Amino acid sequence: MKTRGAGAYPFLGWLLLCGLLLVTTSGGCGKKGPPVAPKHPPLPQVTTLDGRLEGDSVFLSWQPGEPAKGIKGYMILRSQTDPANPPCDGCPRVFQRVGQVALESGSEQLRFSEPTLPGFIYTYKVQPLGLSGETGPESNAVTIDRGM
Repeated sequence: MKTRGAGAYPFLGWLLLCGLLLVTTSGGCGKKGPPVAPKHPPLPQVTTLDGRLEGDSVFLSWQPGEPAKGIKGYMILRSQTDPANPPCDGCPRVFQRVGQVALESGSEQLRFSEPTLPGFIYTYKVQPLGLSGETGPESNAVTIDRGM
């Protein structure tokens, strides 16, 4: 029985090489890059946040941003600082979510209130909350000083 050398089936080598090239170059489809979430129109920023202290409670009020379409409510954010132990210069202020206000149809002004403790400085912001749970930009900050 006679065996053939490596050159006896040259087309087999080319076939394997073409198959390997086909597999390694055709693995992708569509546009290359990381996946991108669908874009929603940006939620409007509240620029009219106002706050006052009456007794031991803080009262916040603001007008919904224009247009208020796509917003289901607003998150209330608060930072509480002890004047005896202020944060370092240039350190970011930490805000926590302390409430939420639902947007009702035709609302011209929204309100939120909460009791506060003496001896602290409170800073508040509001942030729009979209129908899908996305958040918009934070509002202007309002500071209530009860540190006296």
